[in-house]
Amino acid sequence: MGSEPGAGALFGAIEERAAEERARLIAEAESRVRAISAAAEAECARMKAEAMAALEHELAAEQQRLYGEARMKARAEGLAARRKLLAEAFLRAEKEIEARKAEPGYRPALTALAEEARAAVGEPCTVEVSAEDARVTATSADGRRRAENSLAGRLRRAQTAAEHLVAEHLFGGTGPRP
Repeated sequence: MGSEPGAGALFGAIEERAAEERARLIAEAESRVRAISAAAEAECARMKAEAMAALEHELAAEQQRLYGEARMKARAEGLAARRKLLAEAFLRAEKEIEARKAEPGYRPALTALAEEARAAVGEPCTVEVSAEDARVTATSADGRRRAENSLAGRLRRAQTAAEHLVAEHLFGGTGPRP
């Protein structure tokens, strides 16, 4: 008996089938690798897009916050400058009142203040005039009603009202008026 030709052919067929199976498995593995790689790339792209969108949202929010702060600061500084100008104007007005006491038109101003105080209290009343501090006080005969009228008092009330308007403009709302 010699060598069997069938054994070599059998080994050849097995090797051929093994090579085909190996090629099929390699092709399948490469296909899976490409699919996994594509899925990973897609997931990375999705995560990157989400991160970029979140970052853009955060940046936009921060930009709005900074813009709002800058607007509020500019508004507050502008209103502070207005308040300072108001205070300076009222200080000049106080000095002007003081300077006018020696002028001839001062006495008629006191008379007008006295008439306003008398009208506020009604008759009969007593009226006291203090030329030194430009103050007029009217008191009803029964002492129940009293009105004080002065240039300085009017100026203080005007200043308080102006400051209230500035504060209302700065902080909004309609708080109690002075």
